[in-house]
Amino acid sequence: GLAALIFTSGYALQQLRVGGPLYSQIKLGNDLIADILPPPAYVLEGYLEATLALREPETVAARTERLTQLRKDYNDRHDYWRKSELDPVSRTMLTEKSDVEVKKFWDIVQGELLPAVARKDMSGAESSYKKLQSVYAAHRAVIDDIVKKATEDNTALEAKAATEDTRFSVLVWTVSGVVLLLLTFGILGIAFGVIRPVVRMTSVMKRLADGNLDVEIPSVARRDEIGSMAKAVEVFK
Repeated sequence: GLAALIFTSGYALQQLRVGGPLYSQIKLGNDLIADILPPPAYVLEGYLEATLALREPETVAARTERLTQLRKDYNDRHDYWRKSELDPVSRTMLTEKSDVEVKKFWDIVQGELLPAVARKDMSGAESSYKKLQSVYAAHRAVIDDIVKKATEDNTALEAKAATEDTRFSVLVWTVSGVVLLLLTFGILGIAFGVIRPVVRMTSVMKRLADGNLDVEIPSVARRDEIGSMAKAVEVFK
């Protein structure tokens, strides 16, 4: 039972540890989503839609609808990260520093660029798009800083988690080893302290039953149950 418990604990730690099979699968899934879907906090898709609205004025209605949804998605995620337990520095960069540029981005897109395209004022739309480029570049710079910091933090966190995993593995195996030693000494104690004296006492009682009254009663001096048994056999003798 103890061996099964130790094996199961070791197997569970191996599967669930940082860098283990399950962790690797979860990380791959998260990386896949991050690579496929641009996150709402980074307005790359909004910038693309604004560009397409400028280059394809006939699609301005569809672009306007899509941009409205993208802004809603951004606001939802902004509220989420603002209330999250993210590292304070990263949270400030994302929800304050980046948000300043993003608000400018949406104001220019929905307040200047799209209306100019809708009324076919392409000169005004181009002028708004130039301002949008500058704002987007500032936003992109903040996002790059956040990504760099997040990558460094994740690397440090994974290193710490790996260290903790090793520490807990050593702890589990150490405790298991101590328990195994205790059980071993306990079994040996029972074998030499109880079973062997009982076997000797059984042999003595058999010899007494056969009429050999010269037999010496063992363990009479003991002050435990074996000693009590020996004293009773002494009385029978």
